[in-house]
Order: sequence, then C-alpha cells, then structure tokens
Amino acid sequence: MGPADHGTKVASMFDGIAGRYDLMNLVMTWGQEPRFVRRTVERAELPDRPVVLDLATGTGDIALEVVRSRYGAQVTGADFAPEMMEVGRSRPGGGQINWVDADAMDLPFEDNTFDAVTHGYLLRNVADIATALAEQFRVLKPGGRMVALETSPAPDNIIKPFSTAYIKYVVPQISRLITRTPDAYEYLSATSRGFKTPAQIQALLEDAGFENVGHETHLFGTLAIHWATKPL
Repeated sequence: MGPADHGTKVASMFDGIAGRYDLMNLVMTWGQEPRFVRRTVERAELPDRPVVLDLATGTGDIALEVVRSRYGAQVTGADFAPEMMEVGRSRPGGGQINWVDADAMDLPFEDNTFDAVTHGYLLRNVADIATALAEQFRVLKPGGRMVALETSPAPDNIIKPFSTAYIKYVVPQISRLITRTPDAYEYLSATSRGFKTPAQIQALLEDAGFENVGHETHLFGTLAIHWATKPL
C-alpha cells in the first residue's frame, strides 16, 4: 500500500469513529487524556499570542487547550479527516480555530510560519515519519517548538503483561460497546503495540535537524510526550 492509499484508509477510519473518538480516548488512557493534553501544551512553552499549528487535530483537543491557555493565540487545526474536524468545530471554542484539510506529509503552509507545532497520535498513523517531521521542521520558525503526544510500546517491566493485555484485548472489546466500528480500535491497538520506542522517536527528531530533544513517559511507559526545538 502506497502513502496515498494508506492516508486515505486512515482518514476514512477516523471519519467513521468521529462521534465517539473523544470517549474512546478517555477509555484507552484510563481517563487521563485531558491531563496529557494539558501537559503537551505546557511542554510547548508557548510565547504570548503564539501562532500554533496542531496537526492530526481530530476533534481539536490540543488546539482547544492552546486557545484556552494562551490569550490571543492564532491556532490552525489541520487534519485529513473532515468529519473529525466537524465535531471539533461544534465544541466550545471551536470557532476560534482555523480548521484546514491537510496532509501531514505535504503541508500547505509557508516556511517559518509557526511558533509551535503540536500533534497527538500522528506519527503512528503516517506512512513516513521522517517526511512528516521534515515538514514540521520546515514550517516552524527558528526557535520554534515541536511537541507530540504519542503512544509507546510497553517497556519490559512488571506491568507489561497487564498493559499489553489491556490494549490488545480489553480496548477492542470496550469499543464494541461504545462504537459500531471495533475494527478501528483493533487497528489503533495494533499500531500502539507496534510503534517506535521513545528513544527511536528521539533519534528521528535529531535526524530531522531538531535540537534540545527530550521526552517524558506516562501510563507505565505506554504513552510519551516528545519535544524538540528548531535551531535559531
């Protein structure tokens, strides 16, 4: 499957679960999703009145948190799943966001445009992570920050059998009760378990030219917040 076909398949899948996506994120993170979103925005270290791009914005969780936390923020929410963004538009504060249909591997923005680029669960869904990071690097202003909220494969510790079982078996079963598209969550479960480790993501960010790269983990190591800076 080529990148275009992969993107079309993923966009269609997310459109199919748009109405229940936020609820399922709460289930998949044991109710901690709002806290992780706030922490992601904190790690962006936004200036006053920032110009921010939120990629894979979905229903706008991170974009809306930027609007709430920074007076005068100019926020663009970009995604290739239009029905997800329609849900976001209807949320409180949705009218303050510029919603754009865009491919994360071919962004329709000028170089050096944004003070920060944020995204949640984008990298595990793109066909080429290096290309997506190169595009983020391109549209960031020098000194701008990239911050990403991503799943991580369970590290080898005493919790691993339980966290793996939860993602592999429990989440798809719960999704059958909440949505009519459990296959989507079986896909999300599989991509979560098979995704790159935080150390591998850090290496990709450094290869893309970023500096001051770091991360912190949550949920027993199964979720990570990554950050990096475009050099001045």
